[in-house]
Amino acid sequence: MPKTLQAISFAAVALLAALSGCKEAAKVDQAPASSATLPISINAAMVSVVDHSADYIFALGNGDMPKTDHDWDLVRSASYETILAGKLIQMEGTGPNDAKWVADAGWKSMSDDLTAIGQESLVLAEARDGDEAKWRALGDRLVQNCLACHEAFKPEIPSEGVLHEATTRESRGESIFD
Repeated sequence: MPKTLQAISFAAVALLAALSGCKEAAKVDQAPASSATLPISINAAMVSVVDHSADYIFALGNGDMPKTDHDWDLVRSASYETILAGKLIQMEGTGPNDAKWVADAGWKSMSDDLTAIGQESLVLAEARDGDEAKWRALGDRLVQNCLACHEAFKPEIPSEGVLHEATTRESRGESIFD
């Protein structure tokens, strides 16, 4: 299995595992924050899911367009991950600040914005929209969302030691798509 597909599969399994604690997974956004907890910290969820899925939004905004049906499937999957991540990080995890964050209205608002960005990405991905400017604008909104959240909630320790390493392709400026 290609590394990209493995990463998406891992992220999907992690999301499903996290959501399995919900009484009704279909109603996650309606469940009280205390009804389920993540088995990992919110930081770990953000780095593993959001950083990974954001790479696809950024790639298209930088002109690295999907070439095949499989490539568009990767972008669509990354869009779903972004949608889910916005709701996922509204659940308390094992991190030292997680309970405080999920109780904050600003956190919920920024998390909802992340979900909205994912939903807009999904519309573009399903339409196979190759308009680089649309993807760049969406990527810019994603960056602004992330920066605002980090400034408000984690100004001194952005990842708390949980790091997302750049892939060899990204560092060489090569296409994210095979």
